[in-house]
Amino acid sequence: MKPKIIILGAGYAGIMAANRLDKQLDEVEIILISESNIFQERIRNHETTVQEKRKNYQIKDLLRTRVKFLQAKISNILSNEKSVLLEGRSEPLFYDYLILCLGSTGIQKKSNFENSIQSQEAVSKFLKDSKQKEIQNLCIIGGGLTGIEMATEWKHYHPHSSVTIVDRNEWGTSFSKKAKDYLQSYMFQNQIQILDNIKIETISEKEIIFQNQTKLSFDVLLNCCGFHCSPLPKQAGFPTNERNQVYVDPFLRTVGHPEVFVAGDLAYLENSYLRMGCVTALPMGAYIADHIADLIQGKNISPFLFQFFGRCISLGRNEGLIQFTDKDDKPKEKIIKGKWGARIKEMVNRFTIFSLKMEKLLPFRFYFWPKGNPIQMENKLQKNPVPIGV
Repeated sequence: MKPKIIILGAGYAGIMAANRLDKQLDEVEIILISESNIFQERIRNHETTVQEKRKNYQIKDLLRTRVKFLQAKISNILSNEKSVLLEGRSEPLFYDYLILCLGSTGIQKKSNFENSIQSQEAVSKFLKDSKQKEIQNLCIIGGGLTGIEMATEWKHYHPHSSVTIVDRNEWGTSFSKKAKDYLQSYMFQNQIQILDNIKIETISEKEIIFQNQTKLSFDVLLNCCGFHCSPLPKQAGFPTNERNQVYVDPFLRTVGHPEVFVAGDLAYLENSYLRMGCVTALPMGAYIADHIADLIQGKNISPFLFQFFGRCISLGRNEGLIQFTDKDDKPKEKIIKGKWGARIKEMVNRFTIFSLKMEKLLPFRFYFWPKGNPIQMENKLQKNPVPIGV
């Protein structure tokens, strides 16, 4: 029988894995399952939230012809039986290999009065419920990359509104001094207020009360911090952390189930500097595809290798920041800012879609990534001496 590979989730990692597997294996069945038929270009969620209309990509249009796409909601994973249950379908789908790419669509909820841009559904709800021209005071909780991009995008299109970023920690610590100085200057010039090292006491419908008893009024509250993954793997019995990320070994396999791989935001590798984001999702999807192909062909596999090179941030439509980093994601003093920063950021965004399209169209593997080692050095030479059979 043909080995059957099921991929749950059609984001960056899922589509990359499906296309990459298909071109390496002739006798295999690949099924990609997603609740939506539209690919969510999540690195542009802040743009979609403000501009509303952007080009949509049908998931089918990004897949190679032999990959079977099922639009369905996943109700359960039965890991001991190696099967997946779908809503509205009585018979389970059995697999030889399973790839979990369900992403991080949830948030660490702060109040009943907040909005989110973390998922396609959250963005759609925000666009439906809000009248942007009437919003005078926007408050964003979370001063990370998502919060910064959302604040600056909003200010670009609504220059007369008030925008405030609230961060319980010191803002900008993940940047070099030069980068932080530039960001602070940009925020000051564009009248975006930063409230950091401040903790929230309570949130009402239109007001935040902080622990120091100061207050902040808002028309709309956007939660851009504390992203959580799908609870489905946890409910299925896979070991997870507090964010519902699945613990994986250096080969990105779940603990206790070597036939189940995890890619993207859902994967949590201890003792590593990997973080959530498209920057790690694409390499993980490509790696898993390559190594499942090796396993099916009876070859050994090596641990996942990856290293960072920088962070790209858009600041509205006209400026951007490229923060170069060491391989472990620690910032260097080297940066590119302003219009060139914006152009490079846009090129990076376009390259992600371009990579998915090239993996579909070309007969050879197209996508590559900078390889380093995200785990402790004693694991560097670790190999898996025995292929995992189907």
